[in-house]
Amino acid sequence: MCKKKLVGFVVCLLGILALSVISAHAQTSPPKPTKPITLTFNWEGAYGRANCLVWPFRPGGSFEQLVTKHTEGLVKLDIKEKLYGLMESVFAIGDGRVQMGTQSIPAATGTYPLFDFGGIPGFIADPPHGAYQWAEAFVDPKMMAIWDKYSKPAGFKVLGASISLANNCLWSNKPIKTLADFKGIKIRTSGRTQTSTLRTLGASPVTLSMAEVEDALYRGTVDSITTSKSYGSERGLIDLCKFAPMWPVTPVFAQCIAINAKVWDGLHPFLKEGLLKAGAQLTREMAPVVEQMEVTYTLWIRSSKCQLIIPEPSEVKKAMELMKPVVKEWLDMAGPYGKEVLGVGLNYATGPSVPFITEMAK
Repeated sequence: MCKKKLVGFVVCLLGILALSVISAHAQTSPPKPTKPITLTFNWEGAYGRANCLVWPFRPGGSFEQLVTKHTEGLVKLDIKEKLYGLMESVFAIGDGRVQMGTQSIPAATGTYPLFDFGGIPGFIADPPHGAYQWAEAFVDPKMMAIWDKYSKPAGFKVLGASISLANNCLWSNKPIKTLADFKGIKIRTSGRTQTSTLRTLGASPVTLSMAEVEDALYRGTVDSITTSKSYGSERGLIDLCKFAPMWPVTPVFAQCIAINAKVWDGLHPFLKEGLLKAGAQLTREMAPVVEQMEVTYTLWIRSSKCQLIIPEPSEVKKAMELMKPVVKEWLDMAGPYGKEVLGVGLNYATGPSVPFITEMAK
């Protein structure tokens, strides 16, 4: 009888403690908001509406659906197409001209090189595996904490990113089969890391806007255009070029998703959690898209008159062995958080440059 009373007493006590914890939590957690808020969102579509970097952010697209789901409809996006352009979007978010939006990472590498860790040649693996490695690294809690420290002084917070196919295709009218073939080749590049990489390989990088590339190729101003299989095919380079050499020049071409820091600070914790969940889910969901596109566009190029060139592994190895100065330059540009970013990335990356990046990240 005594034992039954003791058990009953213990159960009763545990129930009281549980209620106390729930009550305390309820008192410390503000009630969930009831009225929805609307945030303006800059839909930066410089790469074309159908591009995988752009399409998820269209009105009613994947990102808006995820925001609706994870905030239970309490955050609504007022999506405005090309309110600010390729070179200005994140700056407009930072100074409050718009509340949210996307920003091409390579286009902003001159100001924010740290975000371009995926563009380091040979860091992550070739597609499709590299897409998964990069996505997991980008939204790793330790990496997100670095993004916070890095971007807050500039007035914005990073919520996630979308990834395009690796920028490994050198659309060209000259076959680039070996490392020696890079010597003297005039190649249109995008971003500081990519420019540094191609210069190290012996090429002559040329800076041009995407609006000029077809004419430049036709006139011989450049011999080659560095862009993805997908974007090059969609732009018509598949018909203008004789060759599509595949070299791991820029493993990742991405856009980050950002929100104004003051707007973020003023949000209810429930809405913050929902936006972070939406950003992380989209970041991860882009990896299988890249995997599918890798297969699709490879088949498209193989079915055209443009010759797909896959260099010998020995040639790729020689090219990657030259990349130490590129990584050093990236670290110099990236600033005090550079080694931290590489350290987090090394938990996921398996590319050919990993051995010497491991040493350089110490």
